[in-house]
Amino acid sequence: MRRIATGLLVLMAFLYVLARSFEGGGTIWPWLGAFAEAAMVGALADWFAVTALFRHPLGLPIPHTAIVRKEKERIGAAVASFVRKSFLTPEEVVRQWQDWRPFKKVVRYLSHPAQAKRALHWGLERMPKLLQSSDRETLSRLGASGIRHGAATIPMARLVTILLQGFLKSPGKRSLLAPILGRLGESVTANREWVMDEASKSTKPRKLKLLGLISQAAASAVSGKAVEKLSAELEAASRDENHQLYQKIEDALQETADELETGGGEEWEVLKKKVIDDPETMRTLEEVMDRALRLILESVESLEKDGTLAEWSQVLSNAAARLNEDEARLHLLEERAGELGARFSGRYGAKVEKLINRTVNNWEPDELIARIENQVGADLQFIRVNGTLIGGLVGLLLHGVGILVWG
Repeated sequence: MRRIATGLLVLMAFLYVLARSFEGGGTIWPWLGAFAEAAMVGALADWFAVTALFRHPLGLPIPHTAIVRKEKERIGAAVASFVRKSFLTPEEVVRQWQDWRPFKKVVRYLSHPAQAKRALHWGLERMPKLLQSSDRETLSRLGASGIRHGAATIPMARLVTILLQGFLKSPGKRSLLAPILGRLGESVTANREWVMDEASKSTKPRKLKLLGLISQAAASAVSGKAVEKLSAELEAASRDENHQLYQKIEDALQETADELETGGGEEWEVLKKKVIDDPETMRTLEEVMDRALRLILESVESLEKDGTLAEWSQVLSNAAARLNEDEARLHLLEERAGELGARFSGRYGAKVEKLINRTVNNWEPDELIARIENQVGADLQFIRVNGTLIGGLVGLLLHGVGILVWG
């Protein structure tokens, strides 16, 4: 494009020389000369403007030239601010997401079995390489941090209420409790002496030694029978799902859920904060994430080896097809995803701006100029071409006006 624009300038210069040489030989030559003269002026003016953006024209230190080289840092800051304020605002992210609706497009694509298989195969091919080439320790730490931050934003009382209500509505809740009660009964029996000792501690009077000995002996006898009865009841409940103990447990859980529903969740929030702030929690989460990554890698490799890829792709396709038919749920998921993107942009928008600014500042001026010219260089040369042609047309107009006014 630079050669075309420059060649057009040379052509105008040749036409100008030709027109001046044959100026008295006919009526066409003055018009051609006016066109070529004005076209050269337009071409040179736009060449100067385009060149001045990046460097000094002809190497001359003319003021307000080589703008990109001199103002690199300001340009970087302006570009970064423009990207953030124009594309990364939560409102813009939500609007673009609603217009684009990528979740619906993905679900529609995956609802076809052949496409679901192709997508699953594509992902399985790349996931092992990605995990093997990544720093798994860093990935585990990032995953743990994400879980920790997400847990901090979740209202604990509401979460516990939902889990309790879901558990109480489950038809198999007693089947889940049965083995727990059985193990609890075994634990009480195995730690009988400790349970009795803890029970007897609360019955020791501080002053009268004789009464203390009597009450301790009575407490030992009572607590011993109580321990045996408790252990027997727990074991019996583990074998009989109609045992009255289940109803007592369910009533207690329902009472807890009702209390949380009416606003009694402060203790749960305190507990959550204590757990989240504990360094041991972070270490445990990192270990869980590391094991999860290892399990994912092993599972991916086994899918390729045991030939169950087709079955999993069918499962994926069926799930996507059902979701594609449920417009209400799909719309809800789309909204949730858009809100998640908006929160992400709101949280990390400033960091993205700093990243862009820092990246531009780290480029050498020549590198920045080369990148810009590679992206918009052809368009800038079109400006020169347009300047040449528009200048020539203006020259024709002025020449015509001159003839009309002055003859």
